[in-house]
Amino acid sequence: MGQPMLEAVIFDFDGVIVDTPTYYFKHMKEYFRKRSTGVTDEDIEHIIGHTFQKKLDFINAKYGLKVARDEFIAEIGPAMNAEMEKLVKLDIELHRLLAELRGGVIKTAIASNNSPETINFFLKKFGIGEFFSPIVTIRDIKAPKPNPETYAKALSILKANPKNCVAIEDTVIGVESAKGAGMRCIAIPNKFTLKHNFAQADMVIKSFHGIGVEALRGIVQ
Repeated sequence: MGQPMLEAVIFDFDGVIVDTPTYYFKHMKEYFRKRSTGVTDEDIEHIIGHTFQKKLDFINAKYGLKVARDEFIAEIGPAMNAEMEKLVKLDIELHRLLAELRGGVIKTAIASNNSPETINFFLKKFGIGEFFSPIVTIRDIKAPKPNPETYAKALSILKANPKNCVAIEDTVIGVESAKGAGMRCIAIPNKFTLKHNFAQADMVIKSFHGIGVEALRGIVQ
């Protein structure tokens, strides 16, 4: 009997490939603290994984604010980006997995609610852009996660059977998006999503350590 077919592994970006949530929410909290509004970890649990605009809409609605997107980005962007550029590192176990998938001739792609500018910046910084094709971003779709369109578009470009593909996500809305597209999904919670209910995921892991091609094939069989 042959090995289970594993056609592709599609990665979320924020919190999976790069630990952007740590820095994003740190600077978000500082921004609102200056305006006498304490954004809580519970707030973050509600908004993590959603688009930038939806995060801001949630905070504005909950706290009766009218913070404009451009104002927010202009104030937190430079310091946050500088800190991430200096401190963010690539998980060596992720790099190992990418190399193993390439060796097994298994396609790897990105499906993200983030912008192409942010994604491409970090892929270039870590020298891993060559691993991913396609890279589907918020600019490529009409309905962001949890809608399945982001994953569906990646699968369409790959011409892959969703049942033979695995998504790797760190949020419930990401898992919902992948499962809605008919894929298998591994959840790898970040520190803000540890309390999320990942019952819909096919597997929940703590890190990339120990995850390889054989484990991924086991999910699609």
